[in-house]
Amino acid sequence: MNDQEFIVLMEESFDGTLSKEGRAVLATELTVSPERRRLFEEQARQNIRIHAQTSRIDFTESQHIAMMVMDVVEKGHDPASFSDILHDQTLQERFHAIRNGLRAPKGSGPNRFARFALLRLFGPPTLSVAASAAIILLLVFFWVPQVMRPPEERITIDHRPISDEIDLDPPPIPPRNEIDPVDPSNNNIDFPPDNPTPSPVPDNGPNPPAPPPRDPPRFTPAPKKTIAPIGLPASMSARTESARKVITKLTPNGDRIEQAVTNALNWLRDHQLENGSWAGQDPAAMTGLALLTFLAHGEVPGSIPYGDTVTKGLQFLLARQNAKGAFSPNVYAHAIATYAVSEATTLTRIVELDDAMEKAVLVIIQGQQDGGGFDYNYNKGVRFDTSVSGWQFQALKAALIAGADRASPEAALAKSIRFLKNAAFSPAGGGFVYEGRNGTPTAGAAKWTMTGVGTLSLQLLDKTDSSQVRQGLKALRDVEFNWLSDAKPSLYGYYYVTQAKFQQDDKMVWKQWETQMQKALLTHQRPDGHWENGDYDQGSHVYTTTLCTLMLEVYYRYLPTFEKVPEKPIQTGKAEGDVSVDVQ
Repeated sequence: MNDQEFIVLMEESFDGTLSKEGRAVLATELTVSPERRRLFEEQARQNIRIHAQTSRIDFTESQHIAMMVMDVVEKGHDPASFSDILHDQTLQERFHAIRNGLRAPKGSGPNRFARFALLRLFGPPTLSVAASAAIILLLVFFWVPQVMRPPEERITIDHRPISDEIDLDPPPIPPRNEIDPVDPSNNNIDFPPDNPTPSPVPDNGPNPPAPPPRDPPRFTPAPKKTIAPIGLPASMSARTESARKVITKLTPNGDRIEQAVTNALNWLRDHQLENGSWAGQDPAAMTGLALLTFLAHGEVPGSIPYGDTVTKGLQFLLARQNAKGAFSPNVYAHAIATYAVSEATTLTRIVELDDAMEKAVLVIIQGQQDGGGFDYNYNKGVRFDTSVSGWQFQALKAALIAGADRASPEAALAKSIRFLKNAAFSPAGGGFVYEGRNGTPTAGAAKWTMTGVGTLSLQLLDKTDSSQVRQGLKALRDVEFNWLSDAKPSLYGYYYVTQAKFQQDDKMVWKQWETQMQKALLTHQRPDGHWENGDYDQGSHVYTTTLCTLMLEVYYRYLPTFEKVPEKPIQTGKAEGDVSVDVQ
């Protein structure tokens, strides 16, 4: 079993999806390998901590449960103990295990396991139910007599009026003009304004400060402890600290790569604005990109040292979202912000994020063309734009992984697959075009940047064996990472190509690209951790720095589709024409 397979097996054991056969394999690995047992114990600590921090039961009791579980894991080093922990016991087997454990010497693995089982049986959940029942009885005892009193004897409460000093209307959001990385034309979402048009914003140079958002939403992050996400889907299971350590050891120049990522995250943290955003022509886009770099590293609210940074960034996006669900009037920015909020929902399960994600995804779905693609302003006309579409596809897939159900992205993704295969792909050039017309055979020439967009999109949608992906990868074979000779490299294109080649099951192709990528990015990173002079660098260098960081995080951001254990299938969507498509 290789390290990636072990990581997936370990994560499935924590989120409750591990099969009986998988439990047996995991128990064997933990028994024969001290190193993997150490990784398992470390991940168990982190998973239990975040469970304790986000549980509805009393936090002190949750900590006590976590300590008991770790006693079992840390002190029960004999193979039988691991088998007991991972074995799916029947009720009768559990009863005998508890009885025998209570008779075992105090401090032994079986004894601790029995005490833990009793604590779960008679501990906080039971106490919580009992407390709820007591509260109901108290309400009945005190409230019913109050209702039965004559009106003149009832107690009245004097409600104080809300202070006039509190502004209940959120400040209007000024319009923003995002430059399309491919075609700098108007690409604003044409929504009727929810607020009056504000006064023009004065020109403060290339990096004006972002406008203040509405009051931040009051979602409560986990306590400030070093925590890791739990219950991750297979494709994202390498984002934990223990998994990154394993991957770093297996990656050429792994220590240098991880240090470069850390330096970049530190720079982004230090350049976050007071309102939680990052500077750029569209703060929603820059904030979304910055958050994606932290989330790819497994950072969530409560993490050390980036938890506060992630929290403030998410609060900024949620406060900026309008009543229709849009984070920005710009189609790129809205999709990027939706992408970030969806990934954060997967990693945290914060209710406020889930609600914001559902509304944001609905904006994308409603803006999708009948042919499956997208255009500026979410225009439903005949023109489609592959560059615009790429970010929408990434956002929709992230929302699908996060469990979006009210917006139902499955059917939209099924239409997206058909669009990529039939409309955006140019058979003559063996790649994807920048733009075209719905219902008209593709006439434009393929572009390597758009070939990266289309190829990665189909890979993320689990169509790695399609002829379009194979031809796209063939067309990308000779593309090189040319920052060493290019003053302004196409980081937009490299972002997609890096992921597409990493997902490709061809180690020689990836090795060649990896060498060029590492040399270019490590050479051009500034001492303080940022990058600049990339294509469409907006002056704040956030755009360039985030794309470079995401490329270096490719090793653990998403597991290769040809290696990962298949995720649980999600309900199949149907595109027009009853073409059956399985979306996972």
